[in-house]
Amino acid sequence: MTYICLWSPATTAAGTQESGLLHKLLPSLLTAAPRVMLGVNGIVWADARGMSAEPLARDLLQLFHDNGVEKVRVTISLAPICAEVAARYGKGALIAIPAGSERDYLAQHPVGVLEPSPALSSLLDGIGVESCGDLAKLDLESVEVRFGAEGARLWRLSRADDARRIFSSIPRALPSASLDWVDYTLKDPERLVFIINALVGNITTELRSRGQGAREMTMIFSLANRESFEHLVRPARSTASEKAWMRLIRTHLERITLPDGVVGITIRVESVTGEVERQGDIFDRGFATARAAEETIAQLLDDQGAVVVTPRNTQHPLIDRRTEWVSQEPSQASARIQLRERVVKATAAPSLTLQLLPEPRRIAVTTQRRRDHQVPVQYRDKQWTTIISAAGPDRVSGGQWAEPYAREYFRCVTDDGMMVWVYRDARSDEWYLHGWWD
Repeated sequence: MTYICLWSPATTAAGTQESGLLHKLLPSLLTAAPRVMLGVNGIVWADARGMSAEPLARDLLQLFHDNGVEKVRVTISLAPICAEVAARYGKGALIAIPAGSERDYLAQHPVGVLEPSPALSSLLDGIGVESCGDLAKLDLESVEVRFGAEGARLWRLSRADDARRIFSSIPRALPSASLDWVDYTLKDPERLVFIINALVGNITTELRSRGQGAREMTMIFSLANRESFEHLVRPARSTASEKAWMRLIRTHLERITLPDGVVGITIRVESVTGEVERQGDIFDRGFATARAAEETIAQLLDDQGAVVVTPRNTQHPLIDRRTEWVSQEPSQASARIQLRERVVKATAAPSLTLQLLPEPRRIAVTTQRRRDHQVPVQYRDKQWTTIISAAGPDRVSGGQWAEPYAREYFRCVTDDGMMVWVYRDARSDEWYLHGWWD
């Protein structure tokens, strides 16, 4: 990066930025240079990256003159410290330091131009270091041992190694896409989806090339009455998947009522995040295929539409065989779910809920005799756990004309306060963990 540095005794004598002079000059300077920043000690920095540095420096110098500031020095260098030292202590109105000669240029200046603290200045004077060249000849290890962190920083500056970030990185514009037409107006949602699909495809392609995921998108509809209608779309998590965005946008379009016909659409990304993997357990066998599973589900939803399942309950004695999930029309299922949510909100009270495992898991159990049955006192799932209380058994049996079953259920409290539900299969004399209360 090429730096242009401007300095004037007038700005320093007037109190740098507090005088208001530099702030007054800033708008006019920005007409010549894309990025300008006010520094300390009356310094003005300009970014000459990608531009002809010397003509730009002359333009900035002329702007100072036009605003009544005659004594101005402008310098050009690849190293910020060289540009700053040349602007404050150099000779001439325009100084350009050739690339590769920055260290030689600094070597001739006294070490005081680097602005060491009074204590460090005394130490440097005590060992005979008078110029930047003298300091640059020393090795870093000896400088760090004798002068500490400040000495090491000045040693780097004396060698034209300036790591300061004068200008922050320019943020990239967020992706957007638009399409306008004037010969007709659209009111059919299906035709709008066709256009939006093309726009979202361009945006997601750019997001994937950046390694980012969109967190929010705004749909802007240009209407025939010369007004615009904006609608924000926000998924559960940031993504660059075109299918995921289109599935969400279709859902939103069903709820939008536009006041007039559409003559243009703009899709604009409002915020992005880095495309990072979700944290998970490396021992989870399904974790490595999470992305493939999500893509497969998205493909099924696109091909088959939304499939809604609702529970069908029976009076079967075994709780794991009591519920059957059946598919239902989305509209009917939505109405039932809303009704159930209203009932739950009106009647639900805080309580423990039984959480069942998808399939009962076989466990090792040590028991103790109690009257006519054995009571569990310890069980091992992943590790041995002590049971401090066991209520039961609750005996359930049946299935004479189907699959027979006979179980003894125990409601247990472990030594860490967890409530678990275990049972003994009387037919095989094996123990199972069926769930827990939460």
